[in-house]
Order: sequence, then C-alpha cells, then structure tokens
Amino acid sequence: MPQNDRHKEREIPIEFDFYNTLESLPVDNRCTIIMISCGSTTVKINEHIQTVTAPAVLCISQYDNFQCLERTHLSAKVFHFDPWYIKACLNFENLDDSVPIDKQYVYDRNMLYMFTKHHGYFQGIFNLTPQQYIRLNELMLMIGAETYAQSDDYWTCRIRRMLRQALNCIYDIYVDQCKLNFYELSENSNPVTICTDYIHANYRNNISLNFLCELVHLNRTTLNQRFKQQLNCTCIEYLLHYRLKISQELLSNTNLKIDDIANQCGFKYGSYFNRQFTKYLGISPSEFRKNPTGYSVKESRGKP
Repeated sequence: MPQNDRHKEREIPIEFDFYNTLESLPVDNRCTIIMISCGSTTVKINEHIQTVTAPAVLCISQYDNFQCLERTHLSAKVFHFDPWYIKACLNFENLDDSVPIDKQYVYDRNMLYMFTKHHGYFQGIFNLTPQQYIRLNELMLMIGAETYAQSDDYWTCRIRRMLRQALNCIYDIYVDQCKLNFYELSENSNPVTICTDYIHANYRNNISLNFLCELVHLNRTTLNQRFKQQLNCTCIEYLLHYRLKISQELLSNTNLKIDDIANQCGFKYGSYFNRQFTKYLGISPSEFRKNPTGYSVKESRGKP
C-alpha cells in the first residue's frame, strides 16, 4: 500500500520493508530494489533460476515474473517506488525507448533500465563488492528510517534524493558490466558453472536432474554431455561426490551423529548414505571417522 504522508493529506507511491521474505513480488505499478544483506536465496525471474548470495541487489519491476524458490538465513530489505517518484513525467507507459520523451529526462529513464530491460542471463541481479554494499546498504537504511519516521514536511524530498543516489550507484555497476559484455561473456553463463554453483549452495536440499535441466534450459542428454566434457562425470555424479566430500569434512571435524551428517548433506536416508559412502570410499562412515586421513573419493569416478 502507498505510504500515507502524516504531514499532508496525500499518499506517496513508495513502500519499504526492513525484513522482506521475497513473497508477493513483483508489485503492480512499482519498481523494486531488493538488498540481500545476509544469507542466500534461489529465485526464478522470467524462467531463469539463479542462486543469489549476499551481498547483492536485485532490481525488478511489474514486468517480471518472480518467484523465491529457497531461502537460507536470508535477510533482505525491499523498497518499492513508482517511476514518477523519480520524475513526474515518467510512468510505465513511457519507459520504453520507442516512446518519445523530453531529452532532459532521458537519463532518468535510462537509470531504470536495470528494472525494465531484463533479457537472457541479465535479470537485474548484481553481486556487490564490500564497498558497493556498504554504500548501498547505508542508503537503504536511511531510506527505510525516513519512510517510517517522516521527521518533517520534507521527508519525501530526502528519500527521493537518497533513492537517486542508490540508483546512480546501481546504474554505474550496470553500465560497467555492459561495457565488459559481462552478461554475454561471463563464466556465469556456462551451464555447468550454473549447476555446480547451485549444488554448492543447495546440496542439503532435494535436487533432481529435471530441476537442474530447467535451471539451464537444457535437456538431460545435453547437460550430462557438458558435465562429461568439463568434469568427467554426469550431473548427478557431481552432486553425489560433492555431498560425500562435505560428509567427509563433517566426519573429520565434528561429533555429529552419522544420521545427522547424512541429513545435513542431502541424503534422505542414513542407509543410502552409508551405502554410497562405502561404495565410493571402500570404507564405512564410522570406519572413516576413526582414520579420516587415509581415504578419498575414488578418482576414477570424477570429483568436484
């Protein structure tokens, strides 16, 4: 709902949430800045699935199809705003380049490209350096504090100024990455890299081959061929080996029960974990725990 101005009888087309769970997004007639401050989340934006780890910022709009698939210790601040809050002449009907507007407002419209021009592997997601995160997070905190405090008649002007500063920071990142052809050439567009990154972040959860195929828009045969070419194993073999690798670390460095380790590593049943561990290492988990330095997953099977 729009923010009610307690100093004047009017509604301001902005909303702020300090602890958003990324549900009910996007919002009609709004651009949305999502600041991921802690943890990670797997999101699906316009059929593209990606795991986002803090610190990061997402820029989406009413044009996007957005779904949060998973959350891990997620903390996110969210700010929604109508384009006309930036400039009164801007609205969703004239944000496209084909619609003529006064030249003096072109830069302001371009600054919203991060929200409106999603395509291919660019879906408005930006990983942040520590310096970028500190600056953007500071601005988001000040915007949120002023949204709730409305300290005087000029509170909306201060928020607008801070919002423009935040948008300028994000736009600079966007322009730099476009100059480097980041979204076309980045290793992040490699289907194998996308799958392995997802596995590393979500190995505890149920992961199917069908899901990974959907993640990178490839069929089973093609995805496994890519894995064989680059990692000398199939997609699911990589997942199994990564889980076994993590299980070895937990067996070596914790006192967790073996069934708990199996569960934490994504094995639904302790008996299946024992069977796979013994198959690939030639020794049971309990025996491995007694002497963890002398064993590793068989090289011939491929390993992450």
